[in-house]
Parts: sequence; structure tokens; C-alpha cells
Amino acid sequence: MSRLAAGFVLLATVTLAGCRPQAGSPAPTPAPTPQVEVTPSGFRVGVVDFNTLIRAHRRWPELDVLIRKIEAVQFRLASPPQPPDVSGATADVDLQAEAERLRASLRAELDELQAQMRRRVEAFASDLRAEGEATLAEQQRAANVELQKVIEAKRDEVQRELEKFELATMSEYRIPLVNLRLKADVVGISNEEEAKRLGQEADRIQKERDEKIRAKAQALEKQLQEFQQAKIAEAEARFKAVVAAAEEEANARIRAKEAETQAEFEVAVRSREETLRSAMEARRQIVVNGAQAQIRAAQDRYARQLEAEGARLRKEMEALTQQRLRLEDSMIAEIRIEIAAVAQEHRVDAVLMNTVAHPGAVDLTPAVIARLRRS
Repeated sequence: MSRLAAGFVLLATVTLAGCRPQAGSPAPTPAPTPQVEVTPSGFRVGVVDFNTLIRAHRRWPELDVLIRKIEAVQFRLASPPQPPDVSGATADVDLQAEAERLRASLRAELDELQAQMRRRVEAFASDLRAEGEATLAEQQRAANVELQKVIEAKRDEVQRELEKFELATMSEYRIPLVNLRLKADVVGISNEEEAKRLGQEADRIQKERDEKIRAKAQALEKQLQEFQQAKIAEAEARFKAVVAAAEEEANARIRAKEAETQAEFEVAVRSREETLRSAMEARRQIVVNGAQAQIRAAQDRYARQLEAEGARLRKEMEALTQQRLRLEDSMIAEIRIEIAAVAQEHRVDAVLMNTVAHPGAVDLTPAVIARLRRS
């Protein structure tokens, strides 16, 4: 982390010095921040907690994993296995110590393997649930489309029935109304009172006709609403059943994956324990026989294995270091951009690490973290 911090302070202070708005250009509206004190020269200073920013970056988990891997490789490089002891007096003690060291190494290796398998199961479960959610969403969309079609078809059917009823009712009342109008036309000339009575009768008949049509429309509308509610309830029940079945299937597959990885882990444990027993038996045979040739051969094998393991670890260390440098550079670049933006928003002339004391400096860390998470 020291490399990140040192590089960040230098880059941040150089970059932020040129991030103030140009003369005449509108200044961005700053977000509410703690009061920034201004030095007598008008020079504004901000401060950030770099460690907090790095850990707030979305790629911090990747960097943390790399750092742990590098530390593990460094530990293995700094702690190679001890060469076999050719002295017969301490052979048993050394053999026991070697056995304990190998067992500790085996336990550490198995712990890491188990953690890897657990992460693999978790990733499988996450992917499976995401896939299931997408499938359920598509099924729900299709079910909604089908439900809409059924409801629209029912609405059309109800509308046709209402129109048919309206035609029949209009036909039923047409002749009485025509007769009344004819009587009104004839009687109205000589008898105004009779014509008024006939008009009232015509109004009554029309009102009766309209009331029949309205009652029928209301009955059909209620029927449509009940049909719609029943279909929606039916669709919801079907979809709940589909969701429950999908969840049960996903849980079953996750349990199967867990059982598979557990079986794989048990096989790995037995294999590594057998390798450990074989190695210890070979070492014991060398000590018991006391054959110098076998001891020298064991020493030669140890040297070759140590050299090969050292070369492999150094190559792994180089690859991990390069990967870490690339990731750190990418994270520093993104953090520099966000710090520059926050500094410009708050009209800060320079940004320092929070380990550097400066009177009146404002902590920009929360604002930078907010931008990092938003991006």
C-alpha cells in the first residue's frame, strides 16, 4: 500500500493544481461540505484518506486478493522446507518436526482449497438464481400477454352481447313508440291535453327501454369484472406454483453442487494425505537404513525440488506483481479523476494525504467515495 500512497500524493497534488475553472467560465455548483478555511493567500487545501478511498474502490476486493496471494508466495519463498538431516542422533526428532511442518502445510492447503470450492458453489448459486429470475420474468411477461388476450376476448364478447341486447330492446319498443307518436300527431291538433298525456307515455316507455339497456350493461360489466378477477387470481396462483417449483429445483441443484464439491474435496484430502504418508515413509526409510547414498539422493532430490519450486514461485510472484501493478495503476487513475472532479467542485487548489497536517484542510474523502460508488 506504500507504493499506492506515495504515488497518489504526488500525482494528486500535481493534477489538482490545474483543475480550477478557467477565467470567465461558470463555476460548478459545489455539494454541501464542511466549511473550508482559506489561507491568507487564498490557497485552498483539501485532504483525503487514501486507504479509505482504495478500500472504497469497487476493485478493492481484487487487489486485496492479489495482495494476500503475493504475501502467501513471499512467505513460501522465505520459508522453504528444511533439507534432510544426515545425522543419525537427531534423525527421529527431525523426522517428527518435518512431519508436523508438512501436516501444517497440508492443513493450510486444504483450507484454501475448501474456501475456493465454497466460493465456486456460491458463484454457481448466484448464476443459477440470476438465470432463474430471468426465466421467471419472461414467463410472467408471456402469462400477462396471454391473460390480456383472454380478458380482451371476453370484453369483446360482452360488448357483442350488449349490442345484441340493445338492438333487440330497441326493436321491442319501436312499435309502441311509433304508435304513440302517430296518436300524438293526430290528437294534438284537437286535444292538447291528450297529446300531453301521449307524450308522457312515450317518455315513460323510452325511460323503461333505456333502464333495461342500462341494467343489462351493468350486469354485463359486473360479469366482466368477475371474470377478469377470476382469471387474474388463476394466473397468479399458476405463477406462484411456477416460482415455488423453480426455487425447489434451484435449491436441489445447489445441494447437488455442494455434494459434488464436498465429494471432490474429500478425494483431494485423501490424495494429499496419501502423498504425505508416502513422503514421510520414504523419509523414514532413508533414516532407518542410514544409507549415505540414499541420503545424498534424497538431498539431491530436495535440491532439485527446491530449485524447481523456487523458480515456479518466483515466476508466480512476478506474474502476480505485474497483475497487481496494472490493477493499482488503474485504480489510482480512477481515484485521481474523481479527486480532481471533487476538488474542482469545491474549488480546492491542492489535495494532501490526511497524514499531512494542514490548517483549514477539508476532508474530501466522503465526496470522492460517493463518486466512486456512483461510477
